[in-house]
Amino acid sequence: MYIRSEPIVLSIDIGSSSVKGLAYDQNGQALPGIRARVSCGLSHSDDGGAEANLARITQAVDQVLDALHVRSGSREVLGVAFTSIASSLVALDRHQQPVLPVLTYADTRSVPALGQLQPDPGRVNRTGCPDYTAYWTAQIPWWRSAFGMEATTWCNIADHVLWRYFGGTVRTSYSLASWTGLLNRHLLRWDPDLLNQLHLSEDQLPLLDDHTAAHRHLGAEYAHRWPKFAHIPFFPALGDGAAANVGSAATRMDTVALTVGTTSALRAVVPSRLPSIPAGLWSYLVDEDHALLGGALTEGGNIHQWMRESLNLGPWNELEKRVAEIEPDSHGLTFVPSFSGERSPNYNPQATGTLHGLKLSTHPHQIVRAGMEGIAYRLADIARRLRPSLGAAPTYVASGQAILSSNLWLQMLSDVLGAPVVVTDVPDEATARGAALMALKALNILDPFELPERMVTAAFEPRPHIHDIYQQALRRQMQLIEALTPRNQFSETLA
Repeated sequence: MYIRSEPIVLSIDIGSSSVKGLAYDQNGQALPGIRARVSCGLSHSDDGGAEANLARITQAVDQVLDALHVRSGSREVLGVAFTSIASSLVALDRHQQPVLPVLTYADTRSVPALGQLQPDPGRVNRTGCPDYTAYWTAQIPWWRSAFGMEATTWCNIADHVLWRYFGGTVRTSYSLASWTGLLNRHLLRWDPDLLNQLHLSEDQLPLLDDHTAAHRHLGAEYAHRWPKFAHIPFFPALGDGAAANVGSAATRMDTVALTVGTTSALRAVVPSRLPSIPAGLWSYLVDEDHALLGGALTEGGNIHQWMRESLNLGPWNELEKRVAEIEPDSHGLTFVPSFSGERSPNYNPQATGTLHGLKLSTHPHQIVRAGMEGIAYRLADIARRLRPSLGAAPTYVASGQAILSSNLWLQMLSDVLGAPVVVTDVPDEATARGAALMALKALNILDPFELPERMVTAAFEPRPHIHDIYQQALRRQMQLIEALTPRNQFSETLA
């Protein structure tokens, strides 16, 4: 007897190193046989450049959709969800064709443009974004100056990908727009004061809409290529951080997503209309009703990997045992891990890493311990700023390969934060899953903000006496950062 397969939703995750495609059932569970991945990394330069190869990314998305079109077989596809790195800057000419290069959030060449922004203490509360090189407020003026050109339209990578498929007006979601630094999060429109200051018109920016406003009816070329997708909804992309929180079930104010992958972040879902943003943090939209509040670091597993490789310490499973034998903060070292500049909370793209307190007796394993502790202290500073906005004392839900591979680091973070850190049974690829769940919400199939909590598979509780030791070390690190940071900048952000 023929049994009809359950309908599915496809999810496309445009990341900084690859494009991934997965399929999910109507309960948000991934189907292992329907997935694809194509690599496409960023290009870095010594002057702080971090560019994306747009042609490679669009080709990768096409290839992933080719694979999903075949592998989904006879299943009904209800829609295609998108999530993308946030943010990116694509300049389009009058024919809507890209003018290279494409900047990403990691590009720091726009430092000079930051000094040209007019002082405005209310800007961060309107946009949710501090003054920093990751945002269009700095990148657009720098791009114009560096290349001597003007764009007809500025958009994100995912906006351009979807325009290729559907034509018409370039559109973006409130979520992706909130990562540009130009969206007024209270009015849900491009901020008039910033447009005026940057000599931009709304016609040069994508049309704003919620993620539920799907694209339909593929252009002839792509309808022929993917006939099964020709008339189904393609949903505007969500910012990757927003999708990750939804996909990992960190959607309540008492549940904070603690991510340590290559870089690291703390993010909580809050109401979208918070009246003000705590000093040193940012806020981005998930949708009209929900926002992220949190902070991100340039450091995480990248520093961990750098220490292992530079100090030539061998495999992590053996190294972790040696590092675990060292008592907390017993090494006399203070590690500031801002190797790639500083994001939250001081937003200093020119910051560098510092290791203070070295002696002839210092052992490489102590340096590794100090580095891990140093990253934990930076996350604790973000947590301190985040905590008053959350109501109940939060639990931190850990994700990211760097942290999930180390029980030592998980316990260390619990001790530093003074709060429980848990690992749940969230499946892999939480970002793609979050985009799929938001598509299912738009289709009125389920609401990801009402799903039950995930099962806890491991829990780490803080040890009060160790927490006290780490609090002293955290204050020592903050004093060192203060000594290393220009006074006019530090005094504005250390609140």
